[in-house]
Amino acid sequence: MINFLLVIAEAIVSYLSLTLLSKKYKKEGIYIFAIIATILSCILNLKQISIMNVSVPIGFGITTAIIIALNILIQQNGKEETNNYLLIILISAIASYLFLHISGLINESEYNLLSNKSFDNIFTNNTRCYIALTISLLLSLYLDSKLYYIIKKIQNKIILSNIFSIIIVEFFENIIFVLLAYLFNYEALDLILCIIFRYIIKTTIGLIGTIPLYIANKNK
Repeated sequence: MINFLLVIAEAIVSYLSLTLLSKKYKKEGIYIFAIIATILSCILNLKQISIMNVSVPIGFGITTAIIIALNILIQQNGKEETNNYLLIILISAIASYLFLHISGLINESEYNLLSNKSFDNIFTNNTRCYIALTISLLLSLYLDSKLYYIIKKIQNKIILSNIFSIIIVEFFENIIFVLLAYLFNYEALDLILCIIFRYIIKTTIGLIGTIPLYIANKNK
């Protein structure tokens, strides 16, 4: 139960931060959020929790909020900002990985062995998970930009655009991530369960993201 409460808290903090930054600083605020959220999601992706005896990485709320941030950007500025947004995500992910990789090469202090051990246990350097997150996130953002813009052109309703894009995008994002991160490491059943659990949680969080999306675009 505590794991679900932490996921909910993570989503609330992510959406509050996104809403405040987008309302106060507009496009620049969304880019600031994207940088911070990408770095945090890459770090949190290295920490796993157990859901019904299946290990899944955390960071659901933050990675989903990154997609919602792109939807806000498209709603306000059109799809022209997509390439800049994707570039920012890529640079932030690479910078985050380099930071953790370099920190892992530094010699440990003899006077702080306990905290060093805790850091190593929490933030295990898993290059495969890092690559899986980066690729799945970039591909899902690209797909989301296409779907959201198409739906927006057909019928400019924030709720409909967000619902349909999230349902489809999260389906592909979860499949890509799980296969890249865990194929040949998990049994087939565990892979399927991991995809299902991540999809349900992330899609729910994404649908709730309609609220900050609506607030950010209110009175536009």
